[in-house]
Amino acid sequence: MSPSLKEISGFSDLPEDVGRVVFELTAELDQETGRSCALVSRKVNAWIEPKLYRTLIIESAKQMENLCRIVENIINGDSTKPPGFFASHVKAIAFANDREELAPSILSILKACHNVERLVLWCMPLESDSEQPSQADRDLRELREFLASPELSPRWISTGNDTFTIGEDYFSYPIFQNATHVDLICECGLDTGRWNTLRHLPFLTHLSVFCDISMKECDRWVRETVGLGPISLRVLIVWLPNYYFDKMNREFEGLKAIHDGNVDSRAVVACMENPLRACGLHPILRSYQDTVRDFAGVSVGKDFWNLAEEFIEERRRRREVQITDTLQASSSST
Repeated sequence: MSPSLKEISGFSDLPEDVGRVVFELTAELDQETGRSCALVSRKVNAWIEPKLYRTLIIESAKQMENLCRIVENIINGDSTKPPGFFASHVKAIAFANDREELAPSILSILKACHNVERLVLWCMPLESDSEQPSQADRDLRELREFLASPELSPRWISTGNDTFTIGEDYFSYPIFQNATHVDLICECGLDTGRWNTLRHLPFLTHLSVFCDISMKECDRWVRETVGLGPISLRVLIVWLPNYYFDKMNREFEGLKAIHDGNVDSRAVVACMENPLRACGLHPILRSYQDTVRDFAGVSVGKDFWNLAEEFIEERRRRREVQITDTLQASSSST
C-alpha cells in the first residue's frame, strides 16, 4: 500500500485490494466524494478515474469545454491519462445540452469515446439556411459522416430525427445495427419514410418515439410502425404531449386504444409533462432529467424501459383475468 494510504488511519490495516474496492465503490455511489478521494494519491486516482468517467452526462457548455480540453491534452501528450483512456473506460455518454455547442466539440469527444455502449445525442447543431455552406455547415457534415460510419456501435441510442438526412434508409446506418434499445425524438413530426428499415435492425427489442407536435391518428401510426419492426421487438413506447390526455382531444380515443393494448400488446404511452389532465389513464410518467439518466444507465429506481415492461406484463395479466371471468360467467349462465 502506498505511504499516502497508510497515513489514512481508516485504511492503514486494510490490504490494498480491499482498499481499492472501497475507493471504487465510493466513486460509483457518490462522484463528488469520489473526486475528493482521487486526490489522496496517484495510485488511488488511477483506481477511481475509470469509475468517474464511466458515465458522462454533458448538460452545459462549460462541461463540454472542460471535456474537450481533457481530450485535447491526452492527444497532445499533456495528460497523465493514457491515449486510449476514454475509449477504454467511457461506457455511456449523454449530450443533453440543447444545441449549445458546435459540431467539432461533439465530434472530438465522440472520436475519443468511440466504444460507448449507450449514446444520447440531443444537441445536434442546426444547419444554416444560407445557399453558401458556412464553416459550421462543413463541421456539421463532418460530424454526420462520422456518425454514419462504423466507428460507433452502441447498444442503446437516443437521438433526434435531425441527426441524419431523413430518407428510406434511415435505420440502415451502422450506428443502429448493434442497438437493442432505440429512442428517436421527432421534432418535425412522424413521417413514414424512415420506418421502412426498422426490420433490418437484427437486435432491436425496445423502441421509443417522442413527438412534440400534433400527430394525427396515433393509433394507426403505432399499428403500422410495429408491423415494420423486426420480430424481436418487444416494447414500443410512444411519448405524447400533455394535451393528448384530454378527453376532448380528437386523438384521445386513439391514445386510449394504445394504452389499453387494443392496438398492439407491445405498445404503451408515456408523457414527460405533469400534471396530466384528468382522463382516467395512467401512462408512464418521466421527467426530462429522468429520461437522461435512464438512457445513461444511472436511473434512480427503475428506468422507463423497465416501467414499460412491467406495464405490458400487468396489462396482459388483467386481460387474462377478464377473459377467464367472462368464460366462467358464460359457462355459469348456460
